Amino acid sequence: MKSFAIILSSALITASLSAQEETKLPKSDADGWMTLFNGKDLSGWDGDPKVWRVKDGYISGAIEKLEGGNTFLVFKKPFSNFVLEADCVLVGRGGNSGIQYRSKQSERGANKWVVKGYQADFGNGLWGKLYEEGGRGVLAFDYKDKAPSVKGDDGWNSYRITAKGSKLTHEINGTVTIELDDQDEKKAAKEGIIGLQYHSPGGFEVRFKNIRIKLLETK
Repeated sequence: MKSFAIILSSALITASLSAQEETKLPKSDADGWMTLFNGKDLSGWDGDPKVWRVKDGYISGAIEKLEGGNTFLVFKKPFSNFVLEADCVLVGRGGNSGIQYRSKQSERGANKWVVKGYQADFGNGLWGKLYEEGGRGVLAFDYKDKAPSVKGDDGWNSYRITAKGSKLTHEINGTVTIELDDQDEKKAAKEGIIGLQYHSPGGFEVRFKNIRIKLLETK
């Protein structure tokens, strides 16, 4: 009886911890948008504290030298069909970043903030492209109509990602960059987490703000 009580107590503690680890979604506004970053702290997000911090109302990712490969700031809640928006900027030459979506977290050695899956890429010549981190690599590289107009240092760029069923669309500053219908039954992701990338070897800064999501219904 004592053994059963210990097992039951352990199960309750585990369940309690799991509930605490879940990220609760904020209330949506009248148009259905939910804000994922409150502008004050990293509530709901998890990442390497040596890389990620909040400054002046935005998320900053920066480190002089990054060991152990790419790292990610993860919003621990899976999403399936949605429109995701974020403002972002790269500061410094040679920076590379991206927004993961419908992705999975997978530890790599000492680095527990590793994410694999769809990435809305950005960097020199990469803005708006679709890359599958830790998977198939480049999925959509040729711009749909024209290259987007991208602002330089300290200029905020608007990224919009739409994932509905098998169809994925990226937009930069109002310009549609890629549209892909991922029909790979074995590898196409239907849902997953969101993550912000900081690319090794470091030496630059990436900033994010105004991160919000609207869930979409599918028939």
